[in-house]
Amino acid sequence: MKRQNIATYGHVIVHVKSVQLTESGATVIDCQDSRGAGTMNSVTGKKINRGVQQGSTKALLVKGSDGQWRVSKSITVGEGC
Repeated sequence: MKRQNIATYGHVIVHVKSVQLTESGATVIDCQDSRGAGTMNSVTGKKINRGVQQGSTKALLVKGSDGQWRVSKSITVGEGC
């Protein structure tokens, strides 16, 4: 993205809907508000795209040997929550 003069802007607001723990990890279902974030041309400042008000996301997490949780996979389920 850097070579193409593309940068990100803004912040994504998370709204965790559920957390399911299993022996192998955890699944987090989130309804993200990303309408204030997106990508832009870093030279001109022109916005290329932006997020949506409600985007459903599912993240799979695993716990490392150091005790820290890490996202192993993130799936965008679709618009709306």
